[in-house]
Amino acid sequence: MILLPENAPEALEAAKECLRKGGVIALATETVYGLLTRWDSSQGRERLYAMKHRPASKRLQMLAPSVEAAAKAGVRSSASLEALARRFWPGPLTLVVPDLSGTDTIGLRIPRHPFLLRLMEETGLVCAATSANLSGNPPATTLQEGLKDLALPPDLALDGGVISITQGAASTVVSLVAQPPVLLRQGTISLSEVLHALP
Repeated sequence: MILLPENAPEALEAAKECLRKGGVIALATETVYGLLTRWDSSQGRERLYAMKHRPASKRLQMLAPSVEAAAKAGVRSSASLEALARRFWPGPLTLVVPDLSGTDTIGLRIPRHPFLLRLMEETGLVCAATSANLSGNPPATTLQEGLKDLALPPDLALDGGVISITQGAASTVVSLVAQPPVLLRQGTISLSEVLHALP
């Protein structure tokens, strides 16, 4: 495992290289510390599940630099998704939306964290992500908390400092599959705010 401060000059290039190879990165988001790999890496996704002892039935979140990038990776776009993206993204709102086949769903978010967003924008990669903690345990607000909890180490760990208590709340999760939309997890954005922003 390579350990670097997030603000180190070489951190961004190290993260790009790790992602391109399908490796796993532990890093800060604007909500909690997370683990991510490229969305199209089956090996990377398997390692995320193993590192967390995560049940195979629990899906990974998609982090994307834009709605367009998410659509290319398999998300079905809609007027509701576009409207909520304009209002809340980048930010701590996860939207559960249908995939292109219409037979499955994907939890999608565009993160506000500058380093993470820049990483995806400059690589053009969409990421599979989950919080950096054993499944069922509280999410980590420091890199050290996240690493000590994992069954296996990531390839690259980036220390972005302590995430504050207000930031440390996980994202609000809303399903757009149901009509009207359904709140699946409360975070910093309320369901009423989401409904108000819909076309």
